[in-house]
Amino acid sequence: MQHHHQQQPGEFTGIVNAPIESDWATIDWISSQHEASERRVARQHKTGDGSITARTRNALTQNESFLAAFLTGLVLGLLGVFCDACSHWVSAFRLGICANFFWLGRNLCCVVEEDCTGYYTWGEFFLGRGDRVAAFADFCFYVLLSTFAAMIASFVCKVYAPYAAGGGINEVKTIVSGHHVRRYLGGWTLVTKAIGMSFSTGSGLVVGKEGPFVHIGACAGEIIANLFPSYRLDVKKRELIAAGAAGGVAVAFGAPVGGVIFALEEITSYYNFKAMMAALICGVTAVLLQSRIDLWHTGHIVQFSVNYKHDWHFFQLPLFAILGVVGGLLGSLFNVVNIRIIRWRKANLKMWRVTEVAVVAAITAVVNFITPYSAGSLLELLGDAFQDCTPNSPIELCQGSNVKIFLNLLLTASVKLLLCVYTVGTFLPSGVLVPSLAIGALYGRAFGILCRAIQESYASSYIFSECWNQDLCVIPGVYAIVGAAAMLTGVTRMTICLAIIMFELTGSLDYLVPVIIGILCAKAAAEGVGVEGTYEIGIAENNLPFLDPKKECYIDAVAEDVYAQRKFTVLTAYGFTVGKINEILQEMQVSGFPVVNSLADMTLIGYAPTKKIVRAIQVAAAKDSRINFNTPVRFTATPSSDLISSSAASPTTTTIKTTTTTTGGGREEEPLELDITSVVESPMLQVEPECPVSRMLFLFKSLGLRHIMVCRHSKFTGYISKKDFIKFLRDAERAEHMEDVELERAGGR
Repeated sequence: MQHHHQQQPGEFTGIVNAPIESDWATIDWISSQHEASERRVARQHKTGDGSITARTRNALTQNESFLAAFLTGLVLGLLGVFCDACSHWVSAFRLGICANFFWLGRNLCCVVEEDCTGYYTWGEFFLGRGDRVAAFADFCFYVLLSTFAAMIASFVCKVYAPYAAGGGINEVKTIVSGHHVRRYLGGWTLVTKAIGMSFSTGSGLVVGKEGPFVHIGACAGEIIANLFPSYRLDVKKRELIAAGAAGGVAVAFGAPVGGVIFALEEITSYYNFKAMMAALICGVTAVLLQSRIDLWHTGHIVQFSVNYKHDWHFFQLPLFAILGVVGGLLGSLFNVVNIRIIRWRKANLKMWRVTEVAVVAAITAVVNFITPYSAGSLLELLGDAFQDCTPNSPIELCQGSNVKIFLNLLLTASVKLLLCVYTVGTFLPSGVLVPSLAIGALYGRAFGILCRAIQESYASSYIFSECWNQDLCVIPGVYAIVGAAAMLTGVTRMTICLAIIMFELTGSLDYLVPVIIGILCAKAAAEGVGVEGTYEIGIAENNLPFLDPKKECYIDAVAEDVYAQRKFTVLTAYGFTVGKINEILQEMQVSGFPVVNSLADMTLIGYAPTKKIVRAIQVAAAKDSRINFNTPVRFTATPSSDLISSSAASPTTTTIKTTTTTTGGGREEEPLELDITSVVESPMLQVEPECPVSRMLFLFKSLGLRHIMVCRHSKFTGYISKKDFIKFLRDAERAEHMEDVELERAGGR
């Protein structure tokens, strides 16, 4: 609240500034779209002379969105290469060092040095080759460096950008749906997130980079949007933010089309063709740049290319369905346990966030060192799980007997699941997508090995008649792909975009049908047990004002139930002075006020945003020094013959009604009234107090409204903001859930 010095009656010292919008303030889609349309028309008038220069300018303006998306894609492609290189280096550095090329890991070092004498584990580096204590030294350095890397990831977030911690998908979804958050998509957040993510994924923690990359992509979209005038409007800026989020998925998975579908399915609330095209351009540009640089010399875009020699068979369809159900149930269990841990962490470890990360990293490093298949990164483990075993295969998952591999897969998957369910939510950049895929792939491959053993034991059975002419019929790698998709569906409820991402990850269209079956069964199983996806749970837990476009309402309530017991401050068409408005703005931190005809009449005129009120008074005061705190203000039109218009190019047009008086033979004009009718937004949507909540939900979802006015016969009775409406729905659903729990307890007695 601002305080002003003592002033003489009527002395104008400047109106209080408009209150800075709090985090998660709601934007008005309709007003923003209207302003965008007006700017577009103005540009068309400017470029309508038909000259070559005008036509060129018009062509650039028309394709501005694609240029912005292209630049965002370039930024994301470079960031993807940088983060990938840093993460690989951190991960490899925990195991040892290439003496002549310290920036290389063991694999690349051994390519440069054919006999690999230049690579040393840390025990060999400090104690010499063949030393008996070298293995223990390797273990100590592995744990120490893993812990140190995780602490760096957490520390940079704590010191430089706390918003960089976590995944970021929940917050990006909320911002794109129409909300402001200061600094959440800033450049400093982007840099911190990129550095922190590189260290967190390289430290060996069971976290992924995909969620953080969505946040990084949104940051890049926000930064690039500020370079283009047309993208500074809220509604246009969110198109590029969504495109950046899609590009983040494309970079993380090498899946440009999957990124577009992800943005449509998970990020945006409304379909927009131009936004979809911008997302595609951004994703394709980023992936092409990544593949052109080709940091690891793979020679292709597909991350986990598979080329199985045999196709799947129809007798396997029920097996894929079973795997899908198991994945859905495991994902739901993950969500339930994870949110309970997060709540416990908030209550008990809020002051020990970096310390907690260090402890978790140390435990994870110890477990990874002694657990099979865990020395490398999650992406490497995921890629190995998808591969088919051939004779003399170098893949660790193919070494040993089937029984040993089966047990090791179950052990590793279970350990990863336990570590992941605790680690996701700690104070560092972390995502849940790749860990879910890796855990599901391990369980799926184990299930595939079991199915192959059964098929080989009963090869003569009619059930397996499709395999009679084949040496190898059941491929565990296919079950790994299905299991990965099923587990991720159980955790996130992603469906269509996940099927596309799995196709682009593996480059195999032949196994798309098994993947879809697994996804559908996983989604059905997860929804059947009544557990929401991790994004929905996170949004509700953090009280983010996100209104899910897929949400349905079965609450028996009406509009007046939403704002019951609330008091509203309204402005009247007449009766206010500049000083009175100044006092109200000092006392109340609100985004705007309903405007009514009078307190006796209460006929609704419109809605006046605080920013526009302050701006209109400031513009008028700057143009006319006679305005003071005693100047009356009106919010309704006056006859044009009595107006002196101020037609400056400003967000509002302010008029000052004057009268002429005579004093001692001289003529003098004194300001009598300040007319700021233009700041009043009218007409707006109105509903009756008896309007069902389900209908209001439809209006909020369909029109992107910031608020809905409630009137009876045009008489104002209250208004409902989007955030108040979301809070009402959550409170009602929580109360209904508690009633169900009480009924179940009563029935069990």
